[in-house]
Amino acid sequence: MKNLLIAFALLLCLTSSCKKTTSKSLIPNGNYSGVLEVSSDVYKMPSIYPITITFENEKYKVSSDPASKEVGGSGTYSSNGSIGNFNDENIWQANFDWNMILKGEYEIRSNGNDLILIKRFKASTQTPPPAVTIVQTYYKYILKKVK
Repeated sequence: MKNLLIAFALLLCLTSSCKKTTSKSLIPNGNYSGVLEVSSDVYKMPSIYPITITFENEKYKVSSDPASKEVGGSGTYSSNGSIGNFNDENIWQANFDWNMILKGEYEIRSNGNDLILIKRFKASTQTPPPAVTIVQTYYKYILKKVK
């Protein structure tokens, strides 16, 4: 009887210490259509770029109008809570705003079929801060899942 009690206690300890991870990505797999909205503190009207993004098993691919070669990106992504980290795997020319490539850290807002990705910038640690931080530019992907 004593051995049975010890075995039961051991089994209870082993099964209660196992924790299943059921983290669900805030970005469900699928095709999304929408726009990249680029705005700043200086210009009142944002620039709008139509795009589609495919998310599949922590990989992504951005497609845009062929005339807008500077909007794009493809690679892998991961998320931790409401923060996504996108790793672009392409080689790009240096003659445009590289922030229009889906790469780096983004705040993820997901509600049903709606998905918003907002680019996050790290604060500058330079003293004094560089002049480029005077004007803030914002990059926001506003997407809807295509059925």
